[in-house]
Amino acid sequence: MEHLRTSTKRAHSPIAISPQSPSFPPMDVSSLGKTAKAENVPPSAPAMPKFLQLTEEEIFKKWAELNRLEAERITRGQAGEDEQFAYLHPDPVLDRYTNIFPWAKNRIRLHVPEGYNDYINASPITLKSTATTQSTPKDGVVDNYICMQGPKKSTVDHVWRMVWDEFRQPSNSTPAVIIMLSPTHAPTPDNPNRFMEKCYKYYPEDENSPPLELNTKGVLGEDFHGTVKFASREPEIAGTAIEVRKFIMTVEGEDEEKPILHYLYPNWPDFGSVAEENVASILALMTVTREANSNGQNARLVHCSAGVGRTGTFVALEFLVGELQSGAWEDWDQANANRDPVFDSVNQLREQRKTMVQAYEQYVFLYEVLRKMWEEKYTPERVGGEYSREDEEPPTKTIKTTNVSETTVS
Repeated sequence: MEHLRTSTKRAHSPIAISPQSPSFPPMDVSSLGKTAKAENVPPSAPAMPKFLQLTEEEIFKKWAELNRLEAERITRGQAGEDEQFAYLHPDPVLDRYTNIFPWAKNRIRLHVPEGYNDYINASPITLKSTATTQSTPKDGVVDNYICMQGPKKSTVDHVWRMVWDEFRQPSNSTPAVIIMLSPTHAPTPDNPNRFMEKCYKYYPEDENSPPLELNTKGVLGEDFHGTVKFASREPEIAGTAIEVRKFIMTVEGEDEEKPILHYLYPNWPDFGSVAEENVASILALMTVTREANSNGQNARLVHCSAGVGRTGTFVALEFLVGELQSGAWEDWDQANANRDPVFDSVNQLREQRKTMVQAYEQYVFLYEVLRKMWEEKYTPERVGGEYSREDEEPPTKTIKTTNVSETTVS
């Protein structure tokens, strides 16, 4: 796992966070680990849904079922029995990991001339609520993302071609938003002094970086040539190590220019969950990037190294936090029997992109964060992450980190 960094810098967010968002209730990240205010708690607080009270053994069984369903999809796709999960052979030049690739029927296709390779390891992702009851802010909202692998040197042109084509609506006044959940390099598991590339630095880093000239070798056809310039280093999100940069992209023959906001989150380890002290920064990243995205008028581009582990966990957590905050889980068990929206959401993600939420630790992390947020939203007795009642003991659980081969690290 990479070393967790902290930041001592404090600055205002570069994007104003509206106190009321029609598409997504604001996340009160300051409430994590603090006493819930009595006036924010319903007179009769709803019971915690059963899916947030699962034991670790029960969660592991659900994890095993998710993997069984994915194995079935792969088998059906390879055998040609299910077009939705048609097998896509890895591209040794364009894929970072040979075992992480999009479903053939659900991938971004680059806008290139006939005869040129339109492949990029990226998938369009949407998440829809399965709750039978919805509060007004969340009702009918669809969360849109593009999830991709961390670019290689050989795929930089492909990434920016995709950004130009997929993030042009409704106008150049709406910036493209890129969320990078991996550092460019991290220590190898067997030797902490040896670093390996997790993501090629596909963007100009600062004001001293020359403009990035695109498609100079014509690999995407002769009609696409563009430039990505560093515009500014935006103020960091207060209390976090998140780096925020603004780029300006132009393409020859096009009148408009595309502003791009790039958010680099460096504190998420490979195959792991976010440390407890960093959960609030992840929630802040979700809120700020949604606001920067003009309430969902464009998808957001999310990636880590393989584009499935941390990427899938980020997408799943953001969606599920929105469900919780909107009140969709109040009286859940009466209306939804034994349904588990955490399981359903991860399964929904994997139907669109293979291996999303890649590690068991990441799957458990979803339950842990959501359980804590439920307690802080509906249980005023919980103070500073501990129970204040002497006759109650907080639940305890130890999560072990399993060493996994670096070939599939996300």
